[in-house]
Amino acid sequence: MRATETTDAEDGLATRGWVVVRGGWDVPTHAQALRFAARFGRPSARDGGHPVWEVRPRPLGGTFSQRGGPVPLHTDAQYHPDPEDLVCLFAVRPAADGGHSLLLPASRALAALRARPDGARAEAALRRPQWSWITPAVFTGGRGAPPLPVLAGDTVRWRPDNLVPAEEGRAAAETFTDALARADPEEVRLTPGDVLLVDNRRTLHGRTAFGDPRRLMLRVRLWSR
Repeated sequence: MRATETTDAEDGLATRGWVVVRGGWDVPTHAQALRFAARFGRPSARDGGHPVWEVRPRPLGGTFSQRGGPVPLHTDAQYHPDPEDLVCLFAVRPAADGGHSLLLPASRALAALRARPDGARAEAALRRPQWSWITPAVFTGGRGAPPLPVLAGDTVRWRPDNLVPAEEGRAAAETFTDALARADPEEVRLTPGDVLLVDNRRTLHGRTAFGDPRRLMLRVRLWSR
């Protein structure tokens, strides 16, 4: 990857919150994925003990990255006090029947929330430090970060399936979940060798449904420089 391509990708991340680039390979290996990712930050291995996580359906399931079907819009590592800044997704074997990436900047998520009659009340609740998430059992289990806001400035942290909302936040969580379901994220179809880079603090990502058991992506989370 040339220096100008790295700069272009960084510009795309800064302006849009995500970018797709073509790697210098047909099918990336773990080593190639790490070398590529290191151009944009420091790979993190704190969840699972390895910086490269294979995103594939597994017979016993686990987190939603280990199952087929759709994945709702979310950010990664929201259960940590300090989520990694970037997520890299390397396409090894895209599904033959879907599994496309969905991307929604936090600004558009907020606009969808504010368009609702109860949006202002929900936004106020989402900006209060009363939200926490259970760490997925596949990593360490138990509770993660202390209560934190979902929305802070122009950033977002969100995942609906392991959310532990305070009692007074349940209505706001339902409102935000519904707003995201009605939002219009961009759908990106990756081909083998493509890399999707996502600003994990300013962009929510998800996935359309699929059933292909051979689907394989490589994920690397990064601390930006």
